Amino acid sequence: MILAPLAITCYLLSAIGLLLAFLNKRTINFISLTTIGMVGLLMHILFIGQHYQFNDEHAYSLLLATNVMSATVMLISSGFAIYSRNFFALPVNLLFSALVLLASLFIPIEQTSFATWSLETLWHIGLAVVSFAILLIATLLAVQYSFIASRLKHHDLSVLSLPMPPLDAIEKQIFGLLKLGVLVLTASIVTGFFFIDNLLGSGQAHKAILSILAWICFVTVIVGHLKLGWRGKRILVLSTLGSVLLTLGYFGSRLIKEFILR
Repeated sequence: MILAPLAITCYLLSAIGLLLAFLNKRTINFISLTTIGMVGLLMHILFIGQHYQFNDEHAYSLLLATNVMSATVMLISSGFAIYSRNFFALPVNLLFSALVLLASLFIPIEQTSFATWSLETLWHIGLAVVSFAILLIATLLAVQYSFIASRLKHHDLSVLSLPMPPLDAIEKQIFGLLKLGVLVLTASIVTGFFFIDNLLGSGQAHKAILSILAWICFVTVIVGHLKLGWRGKRILVLSTLGSVLLTLGYFGSRLIKEFILR
């Protein structure tokens, strides 16, 4: 049980440090703070491996899915932050991962039957998780872009002193992530239809439908930006809607079954 508290501590230290850096508008060693978060991520992964049996067809639960998802988002967001030098999305992911781990300490793990995870199914699930992580980061960057653009519109030049990339760079990051995320999400949807027998009639129809609706939202954002020059609120609203649809598709029914109808 020591892994979870240590991971939570690392996550919180990293998140608080990054938030203070943003609020105080000071240049600090973001790599060091991110490294603390990644130490927490390592402990989080060890915690998952220690407490969950992935080869057990009865081991699937909402808590397992949420832990795997949050750890994947943390891994991708940490790598992106270090590569792009844009750490805006990281505190949100750090705090979410800490919250998931905290819940894991107090909520009983349900051993509900779901399905045997074949290699093909694992490919589909892996693609779904990675696409969710990438598109969520893109959505958080859309929040960042809207925040900076709004402050500049109101002639608040102090926002320029924040440790963030310029708007043009953030915009490129958003659409680079959106294109990659849509590509992976497309592969996830296609593999779902190929690898899962009778997908629309197997109790997974809502996931497929919500994923396709989310795909439409994100593709609309990309096309609207390229063809119509969309920026700002339209990008933020549609990206947020797409992320919400994916979240409902991946977690909604399991949440109702395990915690509401239990």
